[in-house]
Amino acid sequence: MDVVLYEKPLRIELAGTNLFVNGGRHPRSVRTLAQMRKVMMHFNEDASALELYYMYRSVYVHDGIRYDITVIPPSIVGGERAKTHGHYHPGSEEGSAYPEVYQVLRGRAVFIMQKKNRNGSVDTMVVDARDGDAIILPPGWGHVTINKGEDLLVMGNLVYDHFGAVYSEYEELQGAAFYYTKDGELVQNTNYIVQRNEQMSAKELDTRYHFECKDLLSEFTADPKRFEFLKKPNLLAKR
Repeated sequence: MDVVLYEKPLRIELAGTNLFVNGGRHPRSVRTLAQMRKVMMHFNEDASALELYYMYRSVYVHDGIRYDITVIPPSIVGGERAKTHGHYHPGSEEGSAYPEVYQVLRGRAVFIMQKKNRNGSVDTMVVDARDGDAIILPPGWGHVTINKGEDLLVMGNLVYDHFGAVYSEYEELQGAAFYYTKDGELVQNTNYIVQRNEQMSAKELDTRYHFECKDLLSEFTADPKRFEFLKKPNLLAKR
C-alpha cells in the first residue's frame, strides 16, 4: 500500500518498504532479526533473516540536524512485539548527552526509555504515543521503540548529525530494562535493577520538558533555530 506522508515541504511517499522523496527513491538501512539476536527476549534462529524494521536517514538535513524516517511493520517475534535495537546517545561538548525528538506519523508506538543511576540501577519511562504525537527523548535517556499495534508504524525524527549512537550496553544486557510482549505486558529484563518506573503519555512527557510540536518536519524547515537544543542540550533545560 502506498502512503503519502507529506506533500510539502517535501513530497514523501512510502511504497511498500521503499521511500520516495520528491520522486526519487531514498536509501534505506534494514535491521534483521539476526542483527537483533543480542537484544531479544527469545531468539529464533529459524527466523534470523526476518526484516524487522527500516531506517531512512537524512531525508532532510539542515545545519547539522537531520530528519530521518523509521518504519516498523507489525510482527511478533519470540513473544515480543516488533521493536528497534535500542541505544544511548553520547555526551556533548557541554556534558549533557544529545537529545532527540520523534513524531508518530502512522500507527501506535511505545517508547521504553531508561537512564542509568550511579548505583548501577536504572530509572525507566514507558511512554505511549499515537498518530501525530511528537515526543522528546531527553538527554541521558536510552530508548527502544515498539510497534504496539496491528498496523505499520511510521515515525519521523530529528537528531544532531555529528555523533554515533551507543548500542553496546543494550547488547551486553540483552536489550532494554523491559520487554513488551504480544499481549501488551511489560516483562522486566532480569539483567537490570529498576529503581523507578513511570508510565505516561507523550503529551505528559513533553509537558515535563516544556516541549510542544505539531509537525516536526514542517516546523523544522520553517524555523530550524527552534531545534537548536538538539545540538546544544543545555538549551533544553532553559526552555
